[in-house]
Order: sequence, then structure tokens, then C-alpha cells
Amino acid sequence: MMKVLLLIILFPVLVWAASPEAAIKGQLEYELKSSYLNSLEKIWGKCGSSPSSCLNLKDDYQLLTLPKKETCFPYTMCGFYNCMEDKYHCSDVGVNYFTQLAHPTCSAYVKNISDDKFTKAGVEWIYTVMVCLQKGLVDECEVKGNCNLDSQKKTCDHIVDFTLAYHPGCYINSGIGVCHLPMKDKTAIWKTVSPFLTNRERQEAYKVIFQCLIPAKTNS
Repeated sequence: MMKVLLLIILFPVLVWAASPEAAIKGQLEYELKSSYLNSLEKIWGKCGSSPSSCLNLKDDYQLLTLPKKETCFPYTMCGFYNCMEDKYHCSDVGVNYFTQLAHPTCSAYVKNISDDKFTKAGVEWIYTVMVCLQKGLVDECEVKGNCNLDSQKKTCDHIVDFTLAYHPGCYINSGIGVCHLPMKDKTAIWKTVSPFLTNRERQEAYKVIFQCLIPAKTNS
């Protein structure tokens, strides 16, 4: 009996030691399926007896179906951006944010995690940023309804404007924050994202670097 109790107590520690990536994803997914899902239920109706009642895995993303709404659900999967592209068809109007920036960059991060390019702090930061960005899009487009403009092009341009402005906050505030990551992680982050950045996206990246070098003054 004592051995069983000891295994139960030590199991989370053993899982973390064996696979920090799995532990980090598990923690984030638990929060998404509990408190975050509950916040959406208050807006769009009850899920049912459990998250499995309204969450369905479609290819490589989670689709949430509630009584008043069906939407892409933030998760620790890059396929979220395929879901958003399927909904808004931005590439049809020449706006390739989901297909040429968001999904490829996210996938590159995941690959580099598997190639051991990041520390544990870096892995936690990556998945926390992933969830932060996806939740931001759901809030802007689905909760607030700000992605239903009078033309598809305007809608997709707005999505790009919003996401690029939203990135720095997620980068700086997720995990221990990009500014406090080990140099190994900072170097790997730049190598991961730089192949996908346009001039405009580089400007947003420089904003993050600037905030790391000159932190905002706190109120006295």
C-alpha cells in the first residue's frame, strides 16, 4: 500500500523528468478544458457533461461546438491556424498570415523542440505563447466579433493587424517572459522565426527586443 501511495505522489515528478514537454502541454490543456472552456460556456451555452461532449479533434485542431457557437478552440497544436484559415479563407484574398507565417512558424517551433534546441524554460515559453496567441484570436474574432467586416479582404487585413500587435504582449508575458530566457533559447527563437518574417513582422520583433533592453518603468 505504501509503495502505491509513493508512486501516486511521485508520478507527476517522474513524468516531468521524463518529458517536460508533455507535462507543460498537459498543464495548459487542463486549464483550457476547465476554466477557459467555462468562460466560453457563459457566452455560448453549456458544453455538456464533459469537455469531450463539445470538443472534437478535426485533423490537427480542436473544434468547439456549443449551443450558440462553433469555433476553433485554442490548444497546444499548430493546426489551430489551419482551422482559422478554413473559416476565414484569407489566402483566397492574398492574405497569407495563417498559411505562410502562423502555421509554419508554430510548426518550426515544435520541430525545434523535438530537436532539443530549447531549454525547459524555453519549451514552457513556446507552448504558453502558442496558447496566448490562439486565445487572443478567439477573443478578438469570436467573442468580440471584430473579424466580420464588410469585405473578406478587410477582415483578413484586420486579423493580421491584430495578431502582429498582439504578439509582443504574449512574448513578453508568457512563461518567465522572453526577456528572461537563457541565451540558448533567445538564439533558437530568432533562428526559428527569422526565415518567415516580412519587414513588417521584423519591426514587431524589434519592438520585443527593445522592451527587453529597456524595460518599462514601474510606477513608484
